[in-house]
Amino acid sequence: MANRIIDEENVKIGRLLQNARESHGVLQSELCEATGLTKNHISAVERGVSKASIRMLLGYCEKIGITPNDILGYSELNLIPELQEMINHMDIEQQKCIMDMIELMSK
Repeated sequence: MANRIIDEENVKIGRLLQNARESHGVLQSELCEATGLTKNHISAVERGVSKASIRMLLGYCEKIGITPNDILGYSELNLIPELQEMINHMDIEQQKCIMDMIELMSK
Protein backbone atom coordinates (compact mmCIF):
# COMPACT_ATOMS: atom_id res chain seq x y z
CA MET A 1 0.00 0.00 0.00
CA ALA A 2 2.77 2.47 0.89
CA ASN A 3 4.47 1.88 -2.47
CA ARG A 4 1.28 2.80 -4.30
CA ILE A 5 1.06 6.11 -2.40
CA ILE A 6 4.70 6.89 -3.17
CA ASP A 7 4.13 6.04 -6.85
CA GLU A 8 1.14 8.41 -7.04
CA GLU A 9 3.20 11.15 -5.43
CA ASN A 10 6.01 10.55 -7.93
CA VAL A 11 3.55 10.91 -10.79
CA LYS A 12 2.08 14.10 -9.32
CA ILE A 13 5.47 15.74 -8.79
CA GLY A 14 6.66 14.54 -12.20
CA ARG A 15 3.66 16.19 -13.85
CA LEU A 16 4.27 19.42 -11.95
CA LEU A 17 7.90 19.46 -13.09
CA GLN A 18 6.95 18.70 -16.67
CA ASN A 19 4.22 21.37 -16.72
CA ALA A 20 6.61 23.97 -15.31
CA ARG A 21 9.26 23.07 -17.87
CA GLU A 22 6.88 23.05 -20.83
CA SER A 23 5.07 26.23 -19.83
CA HIS A 24 8.42 28.04 -19.88
CA GLY A 25 9.48 26.51 -23.20
CA VAL A 26 12.43 24.58 -21.80
CA LEU A 27 13.49 21.24 -23.30
CA GLN A 28 14.55 18.25 -21.23
CA SER A 29 17.96 18.37 -22.90
CA GLU A 30 18.40 21.95 -21.65
CA LEU A 31 17.80 20.77 -18.09
CA CYS A 32 20.65 18.27 -18.33
CA GLU A 33 23.15 21.11 -17.88
CA ALA A 34 21.23 22.75 -15.03
CA THR A 35 20.72 19.53 -13.08
CA GLY A 36 23.72 17.45 -14.12
CA LEU A 37 21.31 14.58 -14.82
CA THR A 38 20.74 12.61 -18.00
CA LYS A 39 17.79 13.22 -20.30
CA ASN A 40 16.62 9.65 -19.59
CA HIS A 41 16.55 10.32 -15.84
CA ILE A 42 14.67 13.61 -16.28
CA SER A 43 12.14 11.82 -18.48
CA ALA A 44 11.70 9.04 -15.91
CA VAL A 45 11.03 11.57 -13.15
CA GLU A 46 8.52 13.49 -15.26
CA ARG A 47 6.68 10.22 -15.96
CA GLY A 48 6.67 9.33 -12.26
CA VAL A 49 8.91 6.29 -12.70
CA SER A 50 11.69 7.80 -10.57
CA LYS A 51 11.67 10.17 -7.63
CA ALA A 52 12.72 13.78 -8.06
CA SER A 53 15.62 14.92 -5.93
CA ILE A 54 16.06 18.32 -4.34
CA ARG A 55 19.01 18.85 -6.70
CA MET A 56 16.71 18.22 -9.64
CA LEU A 57 13.99 20.53 -8.34
CA LEU A 58 16.52 23.31 -7.79
CA GLY A 59 17.96 22.73 -11.27
CA TYR A 60 14.50 23.19 -12.80
CA CYS A 61 14.02 26.37 -10.79
CA GLU A 62 17.40 27.78 -11.79
CA LYS A 63 16.90 27.04 -15.48
CA ILE A 64 13.29 28.25 -15.63
CA GLY A 65 13.73 31.21 -13.28
CA ILE A 66 11.08 30.27 -10.72
CA THR A 67 10.96 28.98 -7.14
CA PRO A 68 10.21 25.49 -5.80
CA ASN A 69 6.96 26.95 -4.43
CA ASP A 70 5.98 27.93 -7.97
CA ILE A 71 6.47 24.37 -9.23
CA LEU A 72 4.80 22.69 -6.27
CA GLY A 73 1.87 25.10 -6.29
CA TYR A 74 2.48 26.72 -2.93
CA SER A 75 1.69 30.37 -2.75
CA GLU A 76 1.58 32.96 -0.04
CA LEU A 77 -1.03 34.79 -2.08
CA ASN A 78 -4.65 34.02 -1.49
CA LEU A 79 -5.71 33.87 -5.14
CA ILE A 80 -8.56 31.91 -6.64
CA PRO A 81 -7.16 28.76 -8.29
CA GLU A 82 -8.11 29.84 -11.81
CA LEU A 83 -6.17 33.10 -11.50
CA GLN A 84 -3.18 31.36 -9.93
CA GLU A 85 -3.13 28.85 -12.81
CA MET A 86 -3.22 31.63 -15.39
CA ILE A 87 -0.39 33.50 -13.67
CA ASN A 88 1.69 30.32 -13.43
CA HIS A 89 1.64 30.02 -17.23
CA MET A 90 2.65 33.63 -17.92
CA ASP A 91 6.16 34.77 -18.64
CA ILE A 92 7.76 37.59 -16.66
CA GLU A 93 6.69 40.32 -19.09
CA GLN A 94 3.06 39.20 -18.97
CA GLN A 95 3.18 39.15 -15.17
CA LYS A 96 4.57 42.70 -15.15
CA CYS A 97 1.67 43.83 -17.36
CA ILE A 98 -0.79 42.29 -14.90
CA MET A 99 0.96 44.13 -12.05
CA ASP A 100 0.66 47.41 -13.95
CA MET A 101 -3.06 46.82 -14.49
CA ILE A 102 -3.61 46.01 -10.82
CA GLU A 103 -1.73 49.14 -9.79
CA LEU A 104 -3.94 51.26 -12.07
CA MET A 105 -7.11 49.62 -10.73
CA SER A 106 -6.14 50.22 -7.12
CA LYS A 107 -5.59 53.98 -7.56
